[in-house]
Amino acid sequence: MQRELELTLLSRSLDLREARTTTLANEVYREPTVNYTDPDRFEQEMDTLFRGAPQVVGLSCDLPLAGSYFTVMLAEVPLLVVRGEDGFVRAHLNVCRHRAATVASGRGNPGRVFKCPYHAWSYDINGKLLGQPSAGDAFAGVDAACTGLISLPAGESSGIIYVSPAAQSEPIDAERELAGLGPTLAGVGFDEFVLFDEQHSTWTMNWKQPFDTFLEAYHIFSLHKDSLSKETLSTPMLTESFGPHSRGVVLQRDAIALPGKPEDEWTLRNNANVFFALFPNSILNLPAPGHAELWQFYPDGGRLDRTRVHVRFYTHGEPRSDKQRKFYERMVDFTMSFVGEDFAQQEQIFINIKSGLLPEMIYGRNEPALAHFHRTLQSVLKK
Repeated sequence: MQRELELTLLSRSLDLREARTTTLANEVYREPTVNYTDPDRFEQEMDTLFRGAPQVVGLSCDLPLAGSYFTVMLAEVPLLVVRGEDGFVRAHLNVCRHRAATVASGRGNPGRVFKCPYHAWSYDINGKLLGQPSAGDAFAGVDAACTGLISLPAGESSGIIYVSPAAQSEPIDAERELAGLGPTLAGVGFDEFVLFDEQHSTWTMNWKQPFDTFLEAYHIFSLHKDSLSKETLSTPMLTESFGPHSRGVVLQRDAIALPGKPEDEWTLRNNANVFFALFPNSILNLPAPGHAELWQFYPDGGRLDRTRVHVRFYTHGEPRSDKQRKFYERMVDFTMSFVGEDFAQQEQIFINIKSGLLPEMIYGRNEPALAHFHRTLQSVLKK
């Protein structure tokens, strides 16, 4: 991250702590609980957000070389995302044009040919059909346009990869999608990171609830009193919005000593957790240990009460020793443990709001990113 920005974010955060305050919204925000439980609202979210708009699907380091690929399920749409020989990211529906079998799974580096396991139809990284073994002239007369993988719009900027799950949508301008966050994200240098771990889990809650948990630090002192709170302050949280997105900075306890140290010892990554809430459902988290996390929350099986959590952990280069690898393994375990506290709490909250007797949740002025997300969501759904 740019040095000037590092110092600015640290200074502003420390000023807030000195003043015994945090970033404050202009007013309290009230979110109707029905917005988490109403089937009609949920269908509108699916159509507008998950099927009708570009989505973050990964980081540039997920596709380090030409031929690199990964697969992902995006709102029940199976995707195959690849880096072409020209260096550009492409996305295809991960479905064979013959009998709709899944073409690829997992990730690879590099791959040049994708072969369907059902009848061995093969495709190149551009989605073009290469072969139909043992078919002879059985498919003669079929238009070539109907045999290649279906292409989907994709774009890449500042280390972030976007894909639209709608085949007929407009090309993606990823820089525009980032709404001014591009320079900050580019300064992180995501091309130097490598995937360390990847985990999936499913929870009984609405997809917005786990996203909500990352948008405020107010709960750290209480919910995480025996875990995260030992290292991380609950307040202040420095928050700014960038179009539909937000950036937040939460200080580590060690940062309290920074005002007594020379400025050249002030480093943001060692003294704060920085997160980027990328609308509508992705959290890019940069914790103090120096790694990166990409959290994504999807309705599971098209259900409003089931959420699939997908998280990838990235390290700055490959671990250089067994000791370093074990450190990151402990970091993953620790993270999943305290985030599990959040999600278990959200499952109970979902049970409570399903009663229909609580009309609204109240977001305080000390939770501005939370209010910004829900205001943005309401605005987008009204268009």
